[in-house]
Amino acid sequence: MASVRVAVIGTGWGGSTVLPGFRCVEGAEVVAVVSGRLERAVAAAAEHGVADAFDDYRAMLDAVKPDLVAITTPPFLHREMTLAALAAGAHVLCEKPLAMNVAEGADMLDAAERLGRIHAVDFEHRFIPARVAFSRLLAEGAVGEPYFFRMVDFSGMRRGQPYGWWFDRTRGGGVLQATVSHQIDAIRGWLGEFDRVTADLRSVMPERSAASGDGATQRVTADDTALVSFRLRSGLTGCMDFCWVARGQVRRTEVFGTEGVLILEGTKVFRAVDGEPQEIPIEDRDQTRLDDPRIGPFVELAQRLVDRINGKESGTFATLREGLEVQRVMDAIRQASDEGHEVIVGRD
Repeated sequence: MASVRVAVIGTGWGGSTVLPGFRCVEGAEVVAVVSGRLERAVAAAAEHGVADAFDDYRAMLDAVKPDLVAITTPPFLHREMTLAALAAGAHVLCEKPLAMNVAEGADMLDAAERLGRIHAVDFEHRFIPARVAFSRLLAEGAVGEPYFFRMVDFSGMRRGQPYGWWFDRTRGGGVLQATVSHQIDAIRGWLGEFDRVTADLRSVMPERSAASGDGATQRVTADDTALVSFRLRSGLTGCMDFCWVARGQVRRTEVFGTEGVLILEGTKVFRAVDGEPQEIPIEDRDQTRLDDPRIGPFVELAQRLVDRINGKESGTFATLREGLEVQRVMDAIRQASDEGHEVIVGRD
């Protein structure tokens, strides 16, 4: 199998998950790291044994000419970096969410298809073992005909964090972009397409301490809390409630159907019919070899992508087209919150 030469742009998620993840992928070699600050790129390259480090992604594309570019930057940079990578001859793995809006995502997909590149969006949550089991059980009819969906994801993940791009709506920050995007992808796969939405996006913590550390504060413009109600084209209704500045943590997903309820809670799956929920055994997907549980699902996605580039089919993954469909739902959610009324989700 040929070695796919990979360049990673971004050293946040890129440094913690993508770089170590690609080291576990057969047929792939990371050959360059890019960061907006050269010292970060140099440090990440040294840590992961990568030959080249850059602070300019266009210079990297010209000098290295990678086969695959993994874009792990804030969303406001995704379109320009994806288009540049595609034009330079590379295949693309773009971090979720795909873009800032549907128009940007459509540009990215059009370019990838016109140039004949292989493309993917990093919806690695698809490969979390508990979610794989949850998906399989739904497909097998474990709850009969589904009619209601409920998800709660409350944590303090962003509670004490100083101001940065994550709190800036103009740069693609906020809980909608960061995690609701994953859940929209999951719901589409589990239960079908969205029809209409209502939403309330807000910041419970409207100010953050400045990164300068001098005691100044900056106003938050992105959402740290999202309340979303929806109806799918099938008629199923549901709700998603998110808050990443909560005291304590509650993470639970439920699908109610005519024959029972299926529950996803942490790394466990339960099914209930009339009595108490019973835990369902989960297949071991050999991801425990990695210390960080975020890396295993990413490795599974990246392996499938690299295999396809090498002409071998080892499984499906989310493409830019699926990323665009998720973006349509997010745009509708944003509009519903901004305008205060129900919005019908756009269709291609």
